[in-house]
Amino acid sequence: MLEGFNTSGSIIAEHIGFALEMNLWLSIVLFLSVVGPMLYLAWKYRADKVKDEDIENVTHHLLLEITWTTIPTIMMFTFFYYGYTSMVTARTMPPANESIIIAVEGKKWSWNHTYPANANGFVHKTAELYAPANKNVILEMTAPLNDVIHSYFVPAFRMKEDVVPGRITKQWFNANEGTYDIECAEYCGTSHAYMLSKINIIPQADYDAWISSQDSKPAAFATGASKGQELFESNGCNGCHSVTDDSILIGPSLMGIAKGKTAQYLKDAIINPNKDIADGFSAMMPATKMSDEDIAEVYSYIATAAVAKGAAIIESNGCMGCHTTDGTPSAGPSFKGMGTLDAGYIKDAILAPNKDIAEGFSPIMPATTMSDDEIAEVTKYLKAL
Repeated sequence: MLEGFNTSGSIIAEHIGFALEMNLWLSIVLFLSVVGPMLYLAWKYRADKVKDEDIENVTHHLLLEITWTTIPTIMMFTFFYYGYTSMVTARTMPPANESIIIAVEGKKWSWNHTYPANANGFVHKTAELYAPANKNVILEMTAPLNDVIHSYFVPAFRMKEDVVPGRITKQWFNANEGTYDIECAEYCGTSHAYMLSKINIIPQADYDAWISSQDSKPAAFATGASKGQELFESNGCNGCHSVTDDSILIGPSLMGIAKGKTAQYLKDAIINPNKDIADGFSAMMPATKMSDEDIAEVYSYIATAAVAKGAAIIESNGCMGCHTTDGTPSAGPSFKGMGTLDAGYIKDAILAPNKDIAEGFSPIMPATTMSDDEIAEVTKYLKAL
């Protein structure tokens, strides 16, 4: 929806907006000054109203010639002045000591923002950008050497800058409070259209509280997501990999890691992604710097997310009304431990629950209608328990 596009979200946008409006209105005046008299004269001196003997050969009209030369010249210089001053505003970086400098990395197919270290030495890294209102922010942008050209486009700020592998390009803004879209405006491959993010401009006090902490997001944007999920998203992994189902995006689904790969395998895939490339995929993933602790968090998130669908199916079918997941029996036996049972047994327990009743329990469970795919997800969840 190009959030904020109909507003002047930044100082640059205000300058460019004024220049465009000035250009539009002066262009209308120029258009009417030429086309208006032309239509009027064509009507007034049409053939049936003027006799040949009335036609005169007018050689020149000094005042008219000066007028139609001077006024358009003034207008052209007006176009130039406002175009030039708006370009100077957009291209002149504010002093670094009066600005927040944020490093931006554009890679297939995500944006990553790295902030200056806080007083405790902690460095925030986010997928969405957070900045204080009415403060100069300088963006230093680049892309990995083995990547392609991207373009950091913020429509509401009238700001667009190429992001080139191996080069540092810069842009800046000073914006009003609000949320604004970031898009990639340079075709960069398969998921170009999904290379989206946000700029969130927040009050200075909220920004100061967040940047001095180790929280992944400012308080107003906290979602309750695990650290592993936040790392997964902030490093752009979800641009190429699915983690909640088996669907293949640009890269393989990470569900496979939860189904049998080790944390070491995930570490290798992050630090040295070309060490063991999955069948049918090419060596296009850039290496990502991540600590062992962060890798462990991501692995935990993947393992948890991989069984989330099964958990949702169980809850939506009311299974938790009679079964627990902590090993204690309720109206029915606990799900914990059922993961060791045969998949066929689990399927029978869902579709024909009275076929083989667990010892000490009554045949009170109704049959549940589930597809084979849903049963497979439930089985995966039970095995994870």
